[in-house]
Order: sequence, then C-alpha cells, then structure tokens
Amino acid sequence: MGDISDQVGRPSDNGQIGIIDPDCRLIGLHLYDGSFKVIPIDNKGQLKEAFNIRVYTLLDEYKNSIRENARNAFNSFEHACRVSSFGYQIPNGCLKPTNVVLYQDNNDARHVKTYEVSLKEKDLIEGPWSQKNIANGSNLLIPVPMPLGGVIITGEETIVYRSATSFKAIPTTPDGTVIVAYERIDADGSRYLLGDIFGFLHLLLITHEKGRATELQIEFLGETSAASTISYLDNAFIYVGSRYGDSQLVKLSLQPDANGSHVRVLQSYVNLGPIVDFCVVNLEKQDNALLEVYEKAKDFISSLQKEKQSRSACGSNDQGRLNTMSIPSTIEVRPPNISHTKGSGKRWKGGREIAMEEKEKVRRTCSVCGKKDKHNKRSCPLLKEISKVEDVPRRRWSDPRFASAAAAAVVGSGRQRRWGMRGCETERRGGRAVGEHAREGVEHTGSCYGSQSQFRVLGPYVGSCLAIAKEGELTIGTIDDIQKLHIHTVPLGEHARRISYQEQSQTLAVCSFQSDTDENEMHFVRLFDDQTFEMMSVYELETYECGCSIVSCSFTDVANTYYCVGTAFALPEEVEPTKGRILIFVVENGKLQLIVEKETSGAVYSLNSFHGKLLAAVNQKIQLYKWMACDEGSWELQLECGYHGRVLSLCVQTRGDLIVVGDLMKSISLLMYKREEGRFEELAHDRHMNWITAVEILDDDVFICAENKFNLLTLRTNAEAPTKEKRALLKTVGEYHLGEFVNCFHHGSLVMRLPGSELEKVPTIIFGTVNGAIGIIASLPSDLYIFLEQLQASMVKAIGGVGGLSYDEWRSFYSKKRAYRMKNFIDGDLIESFLDLPRNRMEEVSVAMGVPVEELCMKVEEMTRLH
Repeated sequence: MGDISDQVGRPSDNGQIGIIDPDCRLIGLHLYDGSFKVIPIDNKGQLKEAFNIRVYTLLDEYKNSIRENARNAFNSFEHACRVSSFGYQIPNGCLKPTNVVLYQDNNDARHVKTYEVSLKEKDLIEGPWSQKNIANGSNLLIPVPMPLGGVIITGEETIVYRSATSFKAIPTTPDGTVIVAYERIDADGSRYLLGDIFGFLHLLLITHEKGRATELQIEFLGETSAASTISYLDNAFIYVGSRYGDSQLVKLSLQPDANGSHVRVLQSYVNLGPIVDFCVVNLEKQDNALLEVYEKAKDFISSLQKEKQSRSACGSNDQGRLNTMSIPSTIEVRPPNISHTKGSGKRWKGGREIAMEEKEKVRRTCSVCGKKDKHNKRSCPLLKEISKVEDVPRRRWSDPRFASAAAAAVVGSGRQRRWGMRGCETERRGGRAVGEHAREGVEHTGSCYGSQSQFRVLGPYVGSCLAIAKEGELTIGTIDDIQKLHIHTVPLGEHARRISYQEQSQTLAVCSFQSDTDENEMHFVRLFDDQTFEMMSVYELETYECGCSIVSCSFTDVANTYYCVGTAFALPEEVEPTKGRILIFVVENGKLQLIVEKETSGAVYSLNSFHGKLLAAVNQKIQLYKWMACDEGSWELQLECGYHGRVLSLCVQTRGDLIVVGDLMKSISLLMYKREEGRFEELAHDRHMNWITAVEILDDDVFICAENKFNLLTLRTNAEAPTKEKRALLKTVGEYHLGEFVNCFHHGSLVMRLPGSELEKVPTIIFGTVNGAIGIIASLPSDLYIFLEQLQASMVKAIGGVGGLSYDEWRSFYSKKRAYRMKNFIDGDLIESFLDLPRNRMEEVSVAMGVPVEELCMKVEEMTRLH
C-alpha cells in the first residue's frame, strides 16, 4: 500500500486509467497528462517502488485525448510463441509487457500505438506495430490472449481486430452504436460479449486458424439494462451490472423468442442512480415518501417510502397464523414449556391476575436462573423480565436462556392461550405450549407502529419474528429488511431531469426529454397524478429549449398555486446559454395551462418560492420577480431586484430573508433580502474555490454544501469576529469525505419518530447521489455528538479500515488545493456497524468507552431509527 499521487502534473481531464499486466509483472496507471506510472511486481507478488515514464512522443496527443471509455490494454506479442489457455506464460524466454494506447492528435484524428515497457531501463520502447487513422468513433480497447494476441478496437460504426500479423474489420450495427462494456467467454479469446449504450447485448466471434484471425462476426443477442460491466458466470448465465439501470441476472438461450431475443431476464437488482432530483411529500398523510427522478437507459420516476415497521411485518413471511373468535387484548412472548397457569404462584380469574398463597417448597437448583432456591423453573424471578406488551413498548433480552420463543395471549374471557412454532407451522394445544423455537437468540430490538384500523396489539421482536394480533387472528411473521424500503417505479421511456409536487392539485410535474435517432432532443413538461402516477398532461418546449428547474409556487394576494418552470435555449453555437424563459403553468381540469412566460438573459438554473414572489438563478445572477396584474385582467412577472457577482449560480436555498447561493466555482454566498429597500445585500461568502453541486440551510447560522470532489462541508457565519472584513467571511466548521457525488439536498424524513424519544425533534436532511445512494444527515445535540464521537474513535481502533487502509485518511477532506482531517461529522455507517460486531469486539469497544455493551446497543439502535 502507498500513495501514488504526484506533487506535480496535470490530472488527466478524461479520468484515470489503470490496468494490470496479465503476467502480473507490473501495474500501469495513466493519472497525469503525458505521464505513465509503472508499479513493478516481483515474483512473489510484492509491489516494488513505482516510477514515472514521460511519454514525450504522445505528450501533445495526450493533452487532447478524449478517451472517455478507452482502456490501456496490456498484451504480449510474439509470432512464434504460444501461450497456454489458462494464462500468459511465455516459454523460451519472457517478453516485455506491451502497452497499447488509443489516442487523438491535434487534428482530431485517432491512432493506436504500442509500447514495450522496459522495467530495467524504466522507459518505453517502440512496440511491434501501430495503426494510424482509425475510425473517429473508436473508444475502447479489448486485449486478446494468445494464440491470437492483438487487440480489438471498437468504434461507433466499425469493430477492428489488429495484431502484428492480422487486420480484420466489420461494421457494428446498421445504425451504429457505442460499445461500453465487454466480457471474454472463451479462454482463447474467440468469443466476446459486447454491451452498448442502448442496452443491447451482442456476441462477437473471431474465427481463427493456426494463430491467425480469418473472420469477424457479430450477432445481436437481445436487450438488457445499459451495461457498465458484464460478467459471464457459466452455462449461459450472465450478470449485467449497470450504473444507469437495474443490474440483471440473465440467461442466454439457443432459440430466440417471439421478439428475436436470446436473452431471458431471471432477476433484477434495483438501482436508483443516478438521482438527478427528488422531492419529499406526504402522499398518504402518514409517512413521508421520497419521489425522485433518475436517469436510466429507459428512465423512470421512482416513489420510495420508508414504511412503518409494522407495515413491513404485514408484508413479511408468515411463520404461522391463528384464527380465533376471541380477539386478544394483550400478547406475551415467553420461553416455551413455561406456563404461568399452573404452579407459578398465580392464577387467572376474569382476565385479572390474582395472587395465590405460596406453599412451602424445598430448595432446589432452578433450571432457568441456575440458583439453588425454593422456586422452580416456572416461578423463577427471572421470568418477571417478561412483561405484557401493549401498544408500542419494547424490551431487549440478552440472556441466552430466553433464546427460544413462543407466543402467549390472554383473550377477553380471561383464558390464557399459548402457541409454539415448529418450522413454518403453528400449533395450539389448550393452554400449554408445544413446538420448537423460531430462531436462536435475540439480535436487535425493534419498535413497531400501527393504527387501530390495522392492528390491535403488537409484540416485540423475538429472534426475527413479530407477533401481530388482528381482528379474529394472530399472525407471527418474520421481518424482511429489504421490504422496509418500498420502491415503486413508473416507466417514462425518456430522460427525467427535474420533479416538483403540488399538494393543492395533487399532481407531480416532471421536466424530461427524449432523443431521436439523429440525436435531436425534444423537451417536455409532463403532469402526473400523485396517486396513480398516470400522465395527465404534457407541454412540449420549443426547439433547443430544455427544462432546467421547476417549483410549485404561490404568489401574494393570489389564491391559485402555480408550477413555475425555468428553461434554457442550448443553441449549438453557444458555449453557455444566453437566453431562457420562466414559464408559469396552472393546473385546470387535470391539464397544464400556460398563463405567463418571461424571457431571461440566460439559463434559469434554480427557482424558489420566496415571500410570495419568485426567486430565480439566471446564469451568474440572482433575480427576484413579483406577480403583477395587467390592465387586461392578465398577469405578468416583473423584475424587482437582482444580485451579480457569481461565476454561475447553480443552486439556491432560502430561509426567511436569508438566501444561500451555491456557485460553480466560488463556493457559497449568503445574501439577505431587504424588504423595505427592495434589494439584496451580501452578508458573507466562502473564500475557498469549491465547486458546489448542492446546498442546504441547517439553521440561520449554519449551512451545508457538497462539492465535486465528493466532500461535504458545513459553514457558519462569523458574527463574533472583531472586524467587518472577517465578519464577511463564512467559517468552515465541518469537513467530511463522503465518497459520493451529491446532486440535491432536501429537509425531511422517511420514518416516523418515536414519541418521547431523544431523537424525536432532531432535524434531518435527505440527500441523493449520482450512484443512487439516499442518505440522511442529522443535526445532533451536543452531548449526543460527543458520545458518538468517542464511540466512533473506539470503533476505528477496534476494527480498523477496510483492506488495511487508513479510515482517517479516507474520510479526510481532499481537494486540489487542500486536505484536512474529518471534523465535526459522525460516520453513521461506522456507528451502526457496531450492532454487527461479534460479542468480543463489542466488549473491546465497551471497555474503551467505559459503557456497558447493552447501553451501547440501545444508543446505536436509537440512532438507526433516524432512517
């Protein structure tokens, strides 16, 4: 392990490229323009000291390289040498690893060149062949093993096989495509699976004789998600991993189906990324749901709802269901073969517990507590820990003696009934328990919620089971963690970019676009019903006009609520849009009606409802529009005031009179709206050059933002500073490397808070990322933060970093200009991993903290209820 970054050098504009030599002699990295880093590997598999090689002959070409999907492919070339099918082993002497480079020169022509890597001389030597002026759409290199050797070069219109002795080319598809993923099927490299950007799967066949390629053939197999990676498992089973759609497990069949496809999808794995926008709404007036738009090969609106855990139980796997005419009023969970109806010192009468006079008993060893006393296993004091459960209390049992479980209920007549579970069957025999336990141990506690219309009584988790009493039946089921997050997807068939919710009309508005075969884009504003997600209306934007922002807004002295859409005209000859529009729609009879439009001098990147007015970010300007009545009874937007001074205002959030602006390059600025004067005043700004991607306001003094290097920052006002110059600067108080590209923040929560809980009033923010992650950021009380910070430090010492990497370095804030250790952030994923530690590791952390294990578990479990 080590740091491979360099102090000098310009990072590659098109991303980092790395590959391992098939013979495991070196690792090659292209991290900086004009430089090739080599990490040698010795015979024992140990990494040696890295060194850089300047690629002088390709320095200019590297500066103009557009290898967005290109790979450096290591291969070995020798006409007379043969390689076994299971690896790259060269008899009669070893060959130098050969680096194949795809690059573009200053004239936009693309070429392929080979270099031999000399580990002894630490230099590149001209390789055995090169290919000038290949197709301009070439973007991917696929190494071919021996006996063929060489490389496959894929382009938009052609696929080329090139080696030192052969050159073969075929067209890709009649309409052309871009190959983005591949997988080799055979060890000799004669068959390859190719996936393109449209989600089509192809088979490339290389026919060869005596080590020479004689023919290339490509066949269409079928349609999958747009592949980011392809893995051939075996026996025609293929895993298609996708960053832009659901990953899939598919199987190839010899005979095509009715649609001519050889692909059959066996299972799909939901992927929410990339999340480009979302809104938090309360559709059922109970729990919040998160409605998001995200881009796929065929894009969707997604509705996610964090269900109450009791709802999850209803949809869980039933372990048993008991029907009875008597509705249970309470539920108890007790160890099997222990009954309080006989020999327990108590009796039941009329539904009440009546004490009985104890008889003199002989001292004996109790099988429950292990003590020698007058009680027996049925009257053991430990059984008092098992209490009745009404409404929503919870209890945690850590004693292994209560690992087995059965359910007992007291019905309205006062008769106690008890049930045990054997496998997936449930039995009842009078008032005695029979059967086996469902699962050993009680792992984590959990709380359940439910309305009277759904449940009468809920029991605690035992093992992984939950007992639910409903009208006329008792259900005992297991909890499936995945079902706690319910995802409903609605196919759009096009790319969704922005989404907004309007409670008054009970609708959703989405900005979307679709492309035709000539790559011409058509943009729309679509209206959906918030319950059925049925499309109700559509408005097509003008040519070259695209939707950039959308918000539901009401204006002063107007009863209606409107959808406001900000657009930009992306003309081909312009680098940055110089023209846009603000469109005001009203929903009438389920249709979008355009009532006002206002031209702007740039792209409207953000819109916010602000004091009965409309706040817009137009290119580098912040502008405030008010709603004005015209003489003819119509309305118009009138500019009231504006603010200049940014590079490109991408995201804006408001709170009261405060406005936070996230800039493309100049971090964030804090503005205040002077109502009496009708103008904006800049209060403070961040002096660092952070490229902001999302911003949100935590309170009047603290703000959080995400930047393009996958970091989170919190900044606060510096009102206590002695000078005006220092008060005009925002102070960075928190830094954290998230490792995700955040596109949006919104206040909200997806779960119900426990009444009376310590975290009941903790404010939370939801964020969505390019990779499809949905995260929660909570503002913690000071004493709880200090406790969790100590727990975090103890966890790092106890479990260390993943793969031996430094946890502190991973979470440290890093950008091109500066690097700082993480501060004022708690890693919730690390904290919650405490519950998954083995008991001995828990005890290590407990000793370091000076807090009992049970108390730590309770604290961490309380934190998990934030999401």
